[in-house]
Amino acid sequence: LNRDRLREEVLVLKKDRKIQIGINVTLLFENLKTIKYQIQEMLRIEKIFEPNGIQEELDAYNPLIPDGSNLKATMFIEFQKESVRKEKLKTLVGIEDEVWLQVGENDRIFAIADEDLERSSH
Repeated sequence: LNRDRLREEVLVLKKDRKIQIGINVTLLFENLKTIKYQIQEMLRIEKIFEPNGIQEELDAYNPLIPDGSNLKATMFIEFQKESVRKEKLKTLVGIEDEVWLQVGENDRIFAIADEDLERSSH
């Protein structure tokens, strides 16, 4: 596949895997293809060609691939204006601990945030 076609395929795939849970908050449920594409794009954008650099990217993103017994999602918190974003993100510290999933009348299942991943405030 060429890059443009792969990008289109992944965008279509992501569209069906995104859930908006607030005005400025979206969850993207990841899978192997979405993460593989993200890794490839990061390597391309950051011009990483050395084995050590590639391994660092793999180590950063591989934990986001579901293993068949769990769901993995990336939380996007988006505010267009930087000044608003900086202030709002301060008030949302810990939001990852408030996310849960409930199917029918079953108990809520709370998310487990990956503490090893860097959280961006920009």
